Amino acid sequence: MKRDVSVFHSTLVERVAETFGQAYFIYDVTGKHFRYLNRAFYTLFGIPEATTPDVLQLLGQLHEEDKVFLFEKYAKLLDTKTQEAVEFRVNAPYQETKWVCLNCQLLEEGQGVLLSGFAEDITVHKEYQANLLKFNSKKNATLEILSHDLAAPFTNIEGMVELLEGELLQGSGPSAMNLVQFIKDNAKKGSDLIRDFIDNEFLESSQIVLHKERVNICQRLQIMIENYQQMGESLLAKNFELVLPGEPVYMYLDVMKMMQVFNNLISNAIKFTYDQGTISVAIEDKGDSVLVAVTDDGIGIPDSLKPNLFDKFTSSRREGIKGEKSIGLGMSIIKKIVELHNGKVWFESTEDAGSTFYVEIPKE
Repeated sequence: MKRDVSVFHSTLVERVAETFGQAYFIYDVTGKHFRYLNRAFYTLFGIPEATTPDVLQLLGQLHEEDKVFLFEKYAKLLDTKTQEAVEFRVNAPYQETKWVCLNCQLLEEGQGVLLSGFAEDITVHKEYQANLLKFNSKKNATLEILSHDLAAPFTNIEGMVELLEGELLQGSGPSAMNLVQFIKDNAKKGSDLIRDFIDNEFLESSQIVLHKERVNICQRLQIMIENYQQMGESLLAKNFELVLPGEPVYMYLDVMKMMQVFNNLISNAIKFTYDQGTISVAIEDKGDSVLVAVTDDGIGIPDSLKPNLFDKFTSSRREGIKGEKSIGLGMSIIKKIVELHNGKVWFESTEDAGSTFYVEIPKE
């Protein structure tokens, strides 16, 4: 007796699908019903296996902030027929909010169209990334605070040693002068070492390979600013503000690298803003792109330094208000990362009246 090959293949595919933890499905786009769901699908979306879910039931589980996004991705899939992984949140019955990664593809069947693919629970992965970003942001804020908090005493030591050096020149022997020079040299080495450490930390975090994901940029920047507010106002003697739009703003970014961009812009603002000054970060949703502005009321940028500010090892580098040194790489790295995201960065500044740096990035 000849066996029906299509039945055999169908049974085999179903057996394979039940073996893995992903939620597999086949949806008849033309007939508007599911042809196949494995057990993991029912588990992922909290649906009793005895029932056959309809699309409206599943759409009702979508997180409110992700609905429009997912509808747009579905419309794009129907239009372009291209496969694309998307991440979104679901509120399954009697379960905590989950992050789901969906991979799917359109298949033509006669006069109809099938949508097949698999979904995977990535909640643990997203929580890990969020915690990693949180601690990375806190690390950056801590390093910047340490660099200022430790470099300032070294700068003061250098100044006091110079005064002492002048007095000793009038009546002391060479041994005292040698000791003074030793203290002076080591204070400078310590100060330079701290700045080099911060600069290298930034360089190592800014490799050019991008790993983009969909993120709420408002939430990410809020975490960063809160770290500066909680740890920095008393130590850095600066005020930090964040201006957010009324709704969350989602975009595709390499989060770690883009946070390095904003952290470096804030770091520069700290260096060139007097104590009790204000540093503000504002986010604007422009539809297809997002504009982030980092503003300070510091000393501004002289006109002579503006043309080469984004050059590598730029001649526009200068010491901060408290003597913080610069190797001239920070702004060039910022420009590189922004351009890798197909964005642009520019600034407006008036000497003695502060500066604003703008970063505009497409949402996708």
